[in-house]
Amino acid sequence: MRHSMKQPTIGVSEFVKRQTHESQYTDYRYSWDELAQKVLAQFRAGEYSPGYRDGVTIVHMKKEDALFFNTYEDFPMFEGMKLTAEYVKTEGREHEPAKVQVSIKEPKMPCFYVDVIIYRKDVLEEGGDGSTGAGWDIISINGRRTEDPKPMDPLTIVRNWKHLPGGTEMKGAKAEDVLEQLCQSIMAKNGIKEEEK
Repeated sequence: MRHSMKQPTIGVSEFVKRQTHESQYTDYRYSWDELAQKVLAQFRAGEYSPGYRDGVTIVHMKKEDALFFNTYEDFPMFEGMKLTAEYVKTEGREHEPAKVQVSIKEPKMPCFYVDVIIYRKDVLEEGGDGSTGAGWDIISINGRRTEDPKPMDPLTIVRNWKHLPGGTEMKGAKAEDVLEQLCQSIMAKNGIKEEEK
């Protein structure tokens, strides 16, 4: 069932609530209710683009609001930078095995650009994921300090393509397109740039 773009409702998923100031994820300085209102305003204003499948949408926050979000994305590395490493399960993905996670222990920096990922109610429900009951739910806050967003994380692409727990099926995607998306993601994560032809 499709929900009207003219009169949408926005909820805040339990999954995104792991994005606190103490986490390694981008966080919002104020309340979840206020975030939902700002996302709804941008959505109604048409400030969004399609996600990787129907029912997944990327809402672009106003530049003046981006400074109210904090992030480690694009954090400048420097000598003496404080880091920790732990072998732990990822918060919000406790069904997956533990892995080595390196965390930055410096203060987060304000964002210059922020995209908020929202999923339509029926897309969440088809994979058995809980929804708030709103037409759309906020799933992720992706903040950064550089203009161009990085590709989707490689493990997220694999979860979605293989429809693993926590992944959302990539309906209509072609294998060669997913492979190219995965290649771009791995190259970006490792700082590899493709030579221009």
